[in-house]
Amino acid sequence: MTTVRVCIVITGLGIGGAEHALLKLLTALDRRRIEVSLIVLGRLDTLAPQYRAIGIEPIFIGFQAGRWPFTEIGRFIRTVRDLRPHLLQGWMYHGNLAASFLGARLGLPVCWSVRDTPDPAHGHSRFTRMTIALSRWYVGRVAKIFNVSTRSAAYCCERLGWPAARTEVLPNGLDVRRFHPDDDARRRLRLELDMGENAPVVGMVARWSPVKNHRLFIEAAAVWRQVRPDARFVLVGKGLDAENAELAAWLDEYALRDAVHLLGARHDLECIYPAFDLLALTSKSEGFPNVLAEAMACGVPVVSTDVGDAVEIVGEGGRIVAATAGAFAEAFSALMSGPEYPATADAARRRIVERYAIENVAERLAAQYEALLRAST
Repeated sequence: MTTVRVCIVITGLGIGGAEHALLKLLTALDRRRIEVSLIVLGRLDTLAPQYRAIGIEPIFIGFQAGRWPFTEIGRFIRTVRDLRPHLLQGWMYHGNLAASFLGARLGLPVCWSVRDTPDPAHGHSRFTRMTIALSRWYVGRVAKIFNVSTRSAAYCCERLGWPAARTEVLPNGLDVRRFHPDDDARRRLRLELDMGENAPVVGMVARWSPVKNHRLFIEAAAVWRQVRPDARFVLVGKGLDAENAELAAWLDEYALRDAVHLLGARHDLECIYPAFDLLALTSKSEGFPNVLAEAMACGVPVVSTDVGDAVEIVGEGGRIVAATAGAFAEAFSALMSGPEYPATADAARRRIVERYAIENVAERLAAQYEALLRAST
């Protein structure tokens, strides 16, 4: 079978969920079947060393905000011509639009990847909303749209009018060998934070952003602490540290300073999740919430708002609740106090292994690319 040459177009390689999802996917992809090149439109290169480590050298075009990109557009066109791909794969909205522009010019099939649900609750910037709107001019010729969740796919088809017949749900995959129950990691972090082996611990892993709704988590923590005074809480993510004045004010408002640990951005999440008894997700909008799958793979039950594909992910591995502090606190109590907790933890791990192992997701993508090549020749 002919190796499929795929050129992926992405805006930048910053630290973000979509960029990490692509890295994991390409790590698992069978490169004997799918030959990958990666074009980065901008200059953000934080994750570039990790892509190089898996044998993919990013090609930076160098677009800059606030200047006319005549030189960069020419470089973009020449680079793709030299690579001679069979198809272009956009990654996120700006990558989708850029790939479509070039695909139309060069006569190449184009795939899109949508990594969230583009509803108003997500709070996209004006520029991103404009990019999504402009994409409608190319949607008629897109070969395949890979949506990260069923909710994202439904929204794009029903609200934006994108073609359902060319839409596929391709969830984020997970390395279930990296994320797994780990008693040693549990003991280490609890000792480091002086939490005690038996204290009930609820964690939340999400960058500081209005869409993540950290206020709801703090309110739920305050309500549950009235029931469980020994409860502790851990917040992980960019902006979740002692420098966050607004968060500090909330902790003072609810007298939670001594109960909440702020760890900031961490890259060793596989060493953090096992220390939790529960993970909470209080978001207003999501596509495929990776943190749910990561925590569940570590044997940690979850409590989440009904966002993105949370219902599909969680199943019997936790609870989906209303976006109220009382609903979250009630779910914390029900999961922690009931005799079914060990069974729920086991079910959480099993569900992720069976449904979202990265090798299975990569195989599905490779099969899609091969089918598109056959259809175009």
